[in-house]
Amino acid sequence: MPFLKNIIIDDKTKIKIWKVILGELNPKELNNDEKKLFKLKKSNILREQFLATRKMLTLENSDYIITYDFDGKPSLNSEFNISISHSNEIAALVMSNKKIIGLDVQFKESKILNIQNKFLNNFEKLNIGGDPSIDILTMIWTSKESIYKAIGLKGISLSKNIKIDKVIEKDKTGNGYYINGTEKVKFDLKFFYLDEYILCYACQNLE
Repeated sequence: MPFLKNIIIDDKTKIKIWKVILGELNPKELNNDEKKLFKLKKSNILREQFLATRKMLTLENSDYIITYDFDGKPSLNSEFNISISHSNEIAALVMSNKKIIGLDVQFKESKILNIQNKFLNNFEKLNIGGDPSIDILTMIWTSKESIYKAIGLKGISLSKNIKIDKVIEKDKTGNGYYINGTEKVKFDLKFFYLDEYILCYACQNLE
């Protein structure tokens, strides 16, 4: 069974990571609502990622059920909040008693060099210089996506509403902000490398 690893952030926060193998998991184990969502997935890899997420939850607690709000943000029938991400052969989720959390995983690809202007703002461009690496750009991308998921509202602009103050490649840490008018929410960022993937966990900084 290709469960890869648990990453323990603290005593109430855990990241679970799964290696996806097509055809390995059985959709018959899903409940009726999940089967409906499963059928909406348009490719084999998306269906397998969906099954992997549900399998990880079942292994954690067979009573856990995921539901989604109007904006598509997932929640659990427990004291824990949840955020979900997948990219290619990796499916991941984080569970935490902290209120505002987000998770994103991304396979490192050179095409991010071509789309950087779509998610970077001028502050970030000055910070990273004129020739950023694929790793740095992927760190910023996953940072913004994890904050986006933590806020959980549609219509957020990655370049305008989310500002990454810094990412430190050596320490695999960083911080960023969700900004909307006078509202400003600070996030602490933690990065994890898994082969050719970068995973970012964002948690609201309450200090």
